[in-house]
Amino acid sequence: MKQPQGIKAKKKKNQTTNIFGETIGRLHLERQDIDNRSGKKSKALRLAEKIEKAEESAAIESELGREQEEMTDEFKQAYGFAPDM
Repeated sequence: MKQPQGIKAKKKKNQTTNIFGETIGRLHLERQDIDNRSGKKSKALRLAEKIEKAEESAAIESELGREQEEMTDEFKQAYGFAPDM
């Protein structure tokens, strides 16, 4: 005998029922590349980056100043006078 298609329950894929009657499902997702994801940075992180850049530029400026003084001292020692800069 023919029976209507709606009577027979359709099997749901990736779903099982455990011994307690709970339905357990399995999700299949592609691997996410979190390195290329960008999100909103918190204010603290932005402030920390700003402070870090300021400290780095201050360190570079002090290094350049020290090198300038060394070169001036060498020039003065070699030629007897300091150059105008």
